[in-house]
Amino acid sequence: MKHSRKVRDEAGGEHRQTEYFYGYKQHVSLNAETGLITNVHHTPGNAYDGHELPRLIKKDLRKGVPVEVVAADRGYDDGENHEFLRQQGIASAIRLNGYRTKKKDPNKGGWLRLLESDAYRLGGKERYKAEQKFGEMKTRHGFRRCRYLGLARYAVQGYLTVMVVNLKRIVKLLAGQGFSGGPAFAIAGPR
Repeated sequence: MKHSRKVRDEAGGEHRQTEYFYGYKQHVSLNAETGLITNVHHTPGNAYDGHELPRLIKKDLRKGVPVEVVAADRGYDDGENHEFLRQQGIASAIRLNGYRTKKKDPNKGGWLRLLESDAYRLGGKERYKAEQKFGEMKTRHGFRRCRYLGLARYAVQGYLTVMVVNLKRIVKLLAGQGFSGGPAFAIAGPR
């Protein structure tokens, strides 16, 4: 988003100055089996995504969350992230940028093997679950727009939104029916 305003220079002349605001980002890890968000981290919108992946994985591992395959979008495609996952014994299903596989380089064989691996294909098929969760937060819980200015206030909105979608998911896992399909249970009592 950009905004322009009139400013005066030292000579007293007016000119327009353009200011840019990139917003904020929410990085999450999601358990594909349960559909629960297990970890959240917030950054400014212009921050590099690649640095956030190890932080999320380390927190999940400290909590005892089993991590076998990590699927992420191209923003997390960094050689250091692939190496970090390899060192942890975790399969990478991070979407690869085209320059990794389309380059005329004899060293692209490793990336091509990754593309053909079963873990990469499995992770690619499971990645939609995280996108659905973001879609739910945006369409049903007001996460399309940041309600407050400042990273700390955005983080509060993000944490509360994650708590709501996780609580809804827990109810669905326990009761077998979610909120959108009618009541999960009925209360009987005197009329």
